[in-house]
This record gives sequence, C-alpha cells and structure tokens, in this order.
Amino acid sequence: MTTADHPASKRILNALMLSSVFGGLGQLIGLTVTGLLIKDMLGNATWIGTGNAAMQLGTAAGAFGLSRLMNRKGRRPGLALGYLIGLGGGVIIALSDRWGWYPLLLVGLFLFGVANTSNQQARFAAADAVSDERRARAVGIVVWSTTIGVVLGPVLSGPLGRAVEPLGIPEYGGAFLVGGFVFIIAAAVCWTMLRPDPLDISRELRPVVAGAPVVEVDVRACLSRPVVRLAILALVIGQVVMVGVMSTTSVHLKDHGHNTSSVGVTISLHVLGMYAAAPITGWLSDRLGRVPVIVGGALLLAVSSLMAAAAPPEESFAINAALLLLGLGWNMNFVAGSALLTDGVSPAERPRMQGITDMATFIAAAAAAIAGGLALNSVGYETLAIGGACFAGAAMLVIVASRGAARPRSAMPEEIAESVSA
Repeated sequence: MTTADHPASKRILNALMLSSVFGGLGQLIGLTVTGLLIKDMLGNATWIGTGNAAMQLGTAAGAFGLSRLMNRKGRRPGLALGYLIGLGGGVIIALSDRWGWYPLLLVGLFLFGVANTSNQQARFAAADAVSDERRARAVGIVVWSTTIGVVLGPVLSGPLGRAVEPLGIPEYGGAFLVGGFVFIIAAAVCWTMLRPDPLDISRELRPVVAGAPVVEVDVRACLSRPVVRLAILALVIGQVVMVGVMSTTSVHLKDHGHNTSSVGVTISLHVLGMYAAAPITGWLSDRLGRVPVIVGGALLLAVSSLMAAAAPPEESFAINAALLLLGLGWNMNFVAGSALLTDGVSPAERPRMQGITDMATFIAAAAAAIAGGLALNSVGYETLAIGGACFAGAAMLVIVASRGAARPRSAMPEEIAESVSA
C-alpha cells in the first residue's frame, strides 16, 4: 500500500478541480430546465422524466465507452472527449427547442448526458493520483470543487437562456446551448493540464510486481466480491432516490406558483448539499470507514424524502430544507461508495469496473427519472417522495445486514491479489 503522493499529485488534483467547476456549471445550466422544456414542448407533465432519463442513459453509455478508452489511452483523452460530446448535445437541444422536435431533443439530451460521464469519472482520476491513505479525501475534494459550478448553474440558467433568444433559440434550449459551450473550457483544462495522466501516476504509485502476468479484467470475479457489490448498491441507491425526487421537484413547484428564479434557488440549495460537504464526507470515510458513512447517507435520503413529501408546496423553506438534505444524503453515498469501490478492485481493474458501475448506476437513475415523471402525473409528488423514502430505508437495512462484507482497507490488497492471481 502506498504511503506517499506523486510529485505531480497536487497539480493534477487542482486541474481536476478546475475542470469539475466548469463541467458542473455547464451541466446544471441545462439540467435545471429539463422538465420544464419537455412540459412546454409536449403540453403536459406525463413524460417530463424522459428528458432526465435520456441524459442518465447518455451518462451510462459514456461510462461504458469512455472507460474503455481511458483503460487504453488514459484519463486525459477520455475526460476531454466526454465534454466535447456534451457540447454537440447542447447544440442539438437548442435546435430541437427552436423546431419543437421532441425525438431530436432526446438525442441531444442523450449526448449532453455524456459530458456528465466526465464529471463523474473525474473523481476516479483523483483517486488514481494520490496515495491509498488519501483516496476518499481526494475524491471528496474533487466532488466539492463542483459546488461552484452546480450552485451557480441553476441561478444562471434563466438569464443565460434568455440571452441567446435574439439568435432565435427559446429560453430553455438556450440554457443548454450556453451550457454546452461551457464544456469547451472543461475539455481544454483536461487536455492541457492532466499531464502526466492520472493513470500513469497510479501505475507509478502502485507498480506491478516484476514478472507478474498481465491478467484480463474478469468482471464476473470482481462482481463476486462482497465489498464491490456493497459499493455498487450504495451508489445506485443514492442516485435513484435523488433523481426520482429531484427531477420532479421543479415541475411540482412550478405547478404551485413558483417562478423560474424560485425553482432555481431550490435546485441550487439541493446541489449545494450534493457537493459542498464532500471534503468532510471524504475525511469521515477515511477516519470512520466507508460503510458507516454509507449507512448515514441512506438514512438521510429516507428522512429528506419524507420531509419533501410533508413540505407545503406553496412555501419555499420546508422544500428547500428537504432538497438540501437529500443532496447531502446522496453525497455521503457517492463519496464513500466511490472510495469503497476503488478499495475493492486492483489498479488494473479500476477503469473497467468504475465504468461498469457508473453505467449500472445511471441506467437505474434513468428508470427512476421516467418512473418519477409518471408517478408525479398519476399519484402526485407526495406519494412519489414517500416511495423514495421506503426505497432508501430498505437499502439501508440491506447495507447494515451486509456490513461485515466490507473488510478493513488494510486487508483489501492481499484479498484482491489472491482473487486476481487465482
């Protein structure tokens, strides 16, 4: 196990933090108005979840494809390419809004979601670039850096969307157009500043024993490890509950008299909860262990979902508090789950398994987004939020019952080495 960072570790972390600022800003400028754009285009709220689902599927597809590219070529080209694909998605969304073409909108949202792959994979690049002892804290710092962009994004969404209306692009489509062009900055930062590549740093910090055979990544063997399954469960449950509740909140508030600016404030507070506490979450994960933090996150997801269900929709304070805590619960699962997954696989297995995990997570989130839109239209926001609470609570019980599977980090390298060489 490594005990010292690489000489370039600090510089690489700074570059990942900077790219995450712009990546998060571009994503949230558009994401804030997704449900409103679909409702305006189709004339009802039944299928508002399809927009978020298309982006989640784009993120899942990006996780599969870009992780394979990063496994061969390194983190730098994969992260930069993901952001550039998101730029293309932003342009297509703007055109689809201008023309009122729903199928083209879904294509654009799918491509826009690929940029979120780069936002997500940046945390794993951070884990590559530091010693094992600082892994969760590095993940937390990069996730935290996204706070600046994701908090400003919802607030800027309306003004920036309206700023491009003279070009013939409606406000909601204009927000995605601006967000797409912000991705160019994130791509440029990754391409120019991630030198040496984080994967190369990881190989220097964790050299392969001389003469050891090169082993093809056995996905089935990785998934058979209880610690890996527990990490995936933590990441999936956090994303599903968060997306199911958050993706319907903007339409729920709009239907009860809130304007776009008020909705933007609510979403900004939510994403503040998602990212601002990440360094503390990472520190706790390194000090207390991954599983206790994950259990706390699942509990907070359940409590905040119940708060959202009980909040009077005409008032802002209660729903804002619920969405802030919902974001914090997601953050605890996200940071600790990401660190636990990285603990559970060898350096050679990481890009592949991290990509597969993100793919599974965002496919599940896409289903949650569609189900959320249908539930909002059929049973209402309150019932939807209670369902999310039940889902989080059930997952928490499973995690507590399985906590013995997550063995101490000090035992992980030997366990992994045995499973890989078997």
